[in-house]
Amino acid sequence: MEVLRWQNHLHPVLAAAMILLLAVWLIVLYRRQRTNRSLKQTLLLLAPKILIVLLLVLAYFDPVRSVIQRPKRDKKILVLVDSSSSMDCEDDASMSRVERAEKLSKHLNQELRSVIDVETLYFDDDVRDNKNNDPIRSTDLGKCLVTIADKAKSSDYFSAVVLTDGGDEVIQNPKLSDMPLYVTSVGRDPDSWNDLAVAQVDAPAIVEQSGAFEVSTDILARFTSRDFVLNVPMVRVQLEADRQGEWQVIESKYVQSDASKSRVKFSLKAPSEPGLKTYRVQVENIEGELSPLNNVRQFNVDVRTDTLHVLFFAQELGWDFSMIRKELARDPSVELTSLFRVSAQRFVVQGSRQKGDEQLEAGFPASKEVLDLFKCVIVGSFGASQWTEEQFKALLDYVRDGGAVVFLGGESSFGSGGYDRTAIEPLFPWRLSGAQSTFQIGQFAVSVPAMALSNSIVEETAKIISSLDSVTVESVNVEGPLKSGAVALLEASVSGRSVPLVAIQRYGQGQVMAVATNTLWKWCRASEELSEAYGAFWRQTAKNMTDWEEGQRFIAVKWDQEKYNPGEDALATISVAGRHDTGQLRLKAQMNLDGQATPISVEPVMGRTNTFTAKLNFSRSAQYLFELDALEGDQVLESYEKTILVGTGLNEGANLEVDHAFLNSLAAQAGGRYFREGEFENLIGTLRSRILGRVVSMEIPLIEDKCIYIFIFIGILILEWIVRRRMNLL
Repeated sequence: MEVLRWQNHLHPVLAAAMILLLAVWLIVLYRRQRTNRSLKQTLLLLAPKILIVLLLVLAYFDPVRSVIQRPKRDKKILVLVDSSSSMDCEDDASMSRVERAEKLSKHLNQELRSVIDVETLYFDDDVRDNKNNDPIRSTDLGKCLVTIADKAKSSDYFSAVVLTDGGDEVIQNPKLSDMPLYVTSVGRDPDSWNDLAVAQVDAPAIVEQSGAFEVSTDILARFTSRDFVLNVPMVRVQLEADRQGEWQVIESKYVQSDASKSRVKFSLKAPSEPGLKTYRVQVENIEGELSPLNNVRQFNVDVRTDTLHVLFFAQELGWDFSMIRKELARDPSVELTSLFRVSAQRFVVQGSRQKGDEQLEAGFPASKEVLDLFKCVIVGSFGASQWTEEQFKALLDYVRDGGAVVFLGGESSFGSGGYDRTAIEPLFPWRLSGAQSTFQIGQFAVSVPAMALSNSIVEETAKIISSLDSVTVESVNVEGPLKSGAVALLEASVSGRSVPLVAIQRYGQGQVMAVATNTLWKWCRASEELSEAYGAFWRQTAKNMTDWEEGQRFIAVKWDQEKYNPGEDALATISVAGRHDTGQLRLKAQMNLDGQATPISVEPVMGRTNTFTAKLNFSRSAQYLFELDALEGDQVLESYEKTILVGTGLNEGANLEVDHAFLNSLAAQAGGRYFREGEFENLIGTLRSRILGRVVSMEIPLIEDKCIYIFIFIGILILEWIVRRRMNLL
């Protein structure tokens, strides 16, 4: 569409005067030529001048041509249609999800084909060339997005539209392309379904080799009429294990089919072989239900040769609690359970859970059997009056039979906390006296006694302390002398004399450590060296106190994420205990996938002693095995390995319900918007508005448009020259 607009650069009176002068000039020329020439000759001579005058008037009014140009069809809209088995669900009376998605795709093409081209692909088949004849078609939404981001050029596509019922698992930090992503969910609300489903499965992520653990799940029943379940009053629920590619039934139970929610628990023993093991819970399929896909829920359990379970009990949260928990959580071989009081009768349990630890929700265990679930117990600073005699007895019996306990210092610890003359007084490595015990605040120099230099708990810490000019703590519990058999691992200088800061002793078959300060955590903020000493002290305390031999004594690996999606990079930060000469320590790493090993580069971190990083890329959904060897010369100090499951661990169709919140977040992260199935017309309107928003409005002055004005001017001059030549006027 074009619009012509005139521009006047002079006052209208002056413009009229100029036009009048040009007209008078033409009249004067006409009369002068007419005196000695015929009318035809006069008009021929005057015509070029009239045209020149008209061009001058045209140039003066400077007409501008406004042109509105529609966008070029140089971009396309990419429509991605989910082709997974869950899309075959007929949750609508008229057609299945995939049929409705195809209908929406065709409707989008019809509505927008006049302004833009639409390309339709099915994922995973078209996007990842993943055509197969498997009865269950799994779709990896995360990998599909990665493939689109890698292959699709944003210069070729205006935007992408995804028609899907969502993935079975929420994708964290997906890799997205530069083009906006619009998501439309395809799936009805479950209120109208006739369906049985296995809901969330509760199982420990890590179990000990040959240890007992518990799996529990909820069986959900949805039905619009009771006719759906009347013929089958009871349905079978069974737990199965993957044994070399074949599913083996471990245990079966029955639940009522008409119950909206049934809780089922299974008790089983972990395999004797370590590694990542796959299990599934399956509920019997009833004729007429929506889909059998969500009758199965698959999950993974990491079986380890040995796991160090630690219980950390505190009556209130503090910096010592937070820092110790942080350091122990860095060690992959330690499973930490935190228990702390939030009110007089309420306790909170966080971290690793085990079968049989339900009593923790009522406070510190009053039975030795619960404490036996843990190989080490760390007790915070609080008064003896907050214990019960049953709890005292349980802790005493636990240590006597081989358990390990660590008491933390503070204003309410040891003698200051009233622990003299209590049932657990024999556990403390020093003599308690309420009258003589004090808690002092100041700057107290820390040293390592000569007899403790070779102790594995403080060996690494001692090396770091000895290399520094001054190491201090800001508080000390001053108690009585050490008991016979107790050993001081660290000492503090108080008023010119050395007092035990950290001491250890055996009691029965177990061990007890006491830490006579609540400011050791400040080492983490003092310097990098002291932070390393603090972490080494607590990791070695947990392992050596329990005589724990398996796992990583020298290597600590920290991963930047707990879970990874296809296409993401993983960064592993590796710390190796001990002081090593430059070039003496060597790390060798590799990643195994489908039996093929790929070397991984391990790079030192500038400015940090014995700290390295390894970067891995997970190209697709699979189980990856990361292996690491720490070598000093030709001697292997220690080996570390970790199985990493990339992508969803759930089976196809485990969650048939549309996760609207996840899809909305996904679209927002990709710069687009989310629409439900019934809002598809709004999506078309949004895309149309964006496309038409690319319309360009241009103003082109006629006297500058493609030099036409100049060519006309020159043409007139040539025409006048020809006329004059023929009239012999040159």
